[in-house]
Amino acid sequence: MASLSITAISDPVCPFCYLGLLRLNRALALYRKTVPGATATAIAITWHAYLLDAAAPRRVSQPLLSKTAQKCGADLVPELTARLRATGLREGVVFDFGARIGSTVEAHRLVVLARRTGREHGLMQEVMQMYFEGGGDITSTDDLVEAAERAGIDAGEARAWLEGDEGLEQVQLEVDEAVKMGVQGVPRFIINDKFVIDGADDVGVFLEQLVLAREEALGDQKDAVLV
Repeated sequence: MASLSITAISDPVCPFCYLGLLRLNRALALYRKTVPGATATAIAITWHAYLLDAAAPRRVSQPLLSKTAQKCGADLVPELTARLRATGLREGVVFDFGARIGSTVEAHRLVVLARRTGREHGLMQEVMQMYFEGGGDITSTDDLVEAAERAGIDAGEARAWLEGDEGLEQVQLEVDEAVKMGVQGVPRFIINDKFVIDGADDVGVFLEQLVLAREEALGDQKDAVLV
């Protein structure tokens, strides 16, 4: 039986990270449906932290559109939002630009908690959906707890975790590791430590890399048996 480990380096306020997650989901569904024997594949998805704005203060947010105007210029905001809205609609996503942006450290810390019970992929999807489609606040404990609960995590446990500092060291380790790897933009998906997909590529590219990784894993297993 082949096994696939997928490391996703991302930041939950990156719209292309959300699109990449959704395309990965679609590719995995196609993989299991179309590749002979793929339903038996053990797949583990780990979400590693990346901070697009490492200097942002924790638990402080501002309207997304205001931040975008500060960064890119107010004149460009309508064009940027229209382009992103059109891209999202092609993927079945209705972007809500009423969100509030800020440090994503708390969201990444929550992923560390979810990892303990194998719920990190579901949590990341719920957090991104809350932010991009629900107009949520990425720094809000209440919004993050609601996302955690939808992902199957106890609300009380999630709130207690967020009100402390647990997981902070792990988040920083992951951020530092991404820097050492030379990651300068997200998302980056790495399958079995070898097959890399940079950006929110087409579903076909994800599927191709999944198949290549599976074939190599099966080949390694055959070689091991022969030895």
